Amino acid sequence: MLFISWIYGFYSIFKGFNLFGFWALLLIPLWFVFCYFTGIPGIINVLRTRKYWTKKEFREGLIANFISASLIFIILKFANAEAIQFNFFIGGIITAFAMPKSTLISERMDDIKRQEDEKNKE
Repeated sequence: MLFISWIYGFYSIFKGFNLFGFWALLLIPLWFVFCYFTGIPGIINVLRTRKYWTKKEFREGLIANFISASLIFIILKFANAEAIQFNFFIGGIITAFAMPKSTLISERMDDIKRQEDEKNKE
């Protein structure tokens, strides 16, 4: 699935060059930030691991990622790059499901353990 994510990313970059020329280079950092770290993948991954979050953490995670996802679409709107919004949306979905659920759960369990260790140190 990760391979598909990279292929779709390259396709989107080429589509950006076709639509916007070299201005598409400015979209590459946005792609990495909003399709790999935050935004749509964050929303999906928080939903996939909802059992491992407290209600407050779950709510805050969703709100933060919804704001982040909204921010990318606002940026694309003001940059007159609406034609590539769908690519960012689909790219985020593909990237989110490229990470196995077991890996997400393992990362979350590590975070919980680290929080408990820090709490015990105090």
